Order: sequence, then C-alpha cells, then structure tokens
Amino acid sequence: MAERTVVNSHLVLPLTGDVAPEVVAATVNPAMSSYMAIEARLGAENIKDKTVLILGVTGNVGRLAVTIAKHFGAAKVIGVGRNPERLADAQRLGAEVVNMGDETALKQALPTLANVDVVLDYLWGDATAQFMVPMLQQRENRSQPLTWIEIGSIAGQTVALPAAALRSTNLTLIGSGLGSISRRDFLGNMPGLLALIEDGTLAVATTAYPLSTVHENWPTQTTARVVFKP
Repeated sequence: MAERTVVNSHLVLPLTGDVAPEVVAATVNPAMSSYMAIEARLGAENIKDKTVLILGVTGNVGRLAVTIAKHFGAAKVIGVGRNPERLADAQRLGAEVVNMGDETALKQALPTLANVDVVLDYLWGDATAQFMVPMLQQRENRSQPLTWIEIGSIAGQTVALPAAALRSTNLTLIGSGLGSISRRDFLGNMPGLLALIEDGTLAVATTAYPLSTVHENWPTQTTARVVFKP
C-alpha cells in the first residue's frame, strides 16, 4: 500500500459520474467476476430470457451477480447458499433462493435447478459435485444447452465429473478470469461495468479509512468492504 504508485496510462479508465471513488474501488472487483463471465465469456445475448443459477449467492460477488444477470435480461435468477440473512438479501434483489444447508428444501428445489440454462459457479469442489451430477441426471430435456461457468473455488479446487455427464447432456463447461479473457477484452468491457456502478445499479457496503490508520484498522471486523484512502 502506498500513497502514490505508477500505472500504465493505457490501463486507466475515467470516472464520469459523482459516485465516491471508494465505492468504485470496493464494488468493481466483486462485480467484475459475474459481469465479465456474462459479457466476455458467455455473451450477453445468451443470457437474455434464460434461467440463471448462482452457486454461492451469499457473498458480495454472488449478490452482485443477481443484479448483473437481471441487468443482462435473465428471465429468472436462482441463488444457492447457506447464510439465511444473506439469502434474504439475494431474495430482495429479485432472486429465488435455496438454502443448501436445508436438505428437504434442496431436494424439493432440485427439479427446478436441473432445468436452468446457465450456472455461475463460485463454489466448485465437493459443493459443485453435490449439484452438477444430480442436475444433469434430472434434466427434462438433456439436449437443452447448459453452460456452466466456473468463476470461483471457495469450496475446493477439483470436481469429479463422470464422463457420461458430458456424453449424455448438452453441457458446456467453461471458466472465467484473466487468461480465458484477454486484457483487451477486460478493458473493452470495463466502461459498461463502471457505468452500472456510477449510476448506483451496483454497490456494496463500503467503509473507508485514511491510509494512515491502516495499523489500527487492518484487519477489521466490519462486514463491509474496506477501502483505505491516501
């Protein structure tokens, strides 16, 4: 952390609205994950009027993904997570929610989950395996395209996927991040993302501290995202 740093001028984008810079700093990174997954990897036109499942909806990235998916025209958004309070937050944003810690609710929801069109996956690992194979097995129309986008891996780095799952269903499995998306595409899509932050469509709870207080305020117990201002 420093009061000043050197940056490549080609990687600098202007802010045109009145939003506080600390809100942009706090929001852009978690919002980028789903925005770029949809815009740069899936193609925004391929989410319009579709049903989207978000695995891991209770974090900042998942809740922002609800708004971003609806912004791009998703007909329905379903969010899966464990924290009841944060599931309620996702519900207020317009998502249908499923508590993955409630086995009865999960079993009842599985037929609906099985027929989604797009999955934004922030979990991976055993948590994803818990959903992927049963969902593929219960799809009403196995030739209906399902695009599964791996974005995060907070639940594990690997998934055991039976070969038959790829042969017997129209599953496309892709990842989203720097590498699968070029730096040029990241920069090309950033103005659209920044516009959503600047107009207030996207925002996370933010706590700003002077950089000079970093010793007192790092780490912090706040649930908001922390930004240190020079």
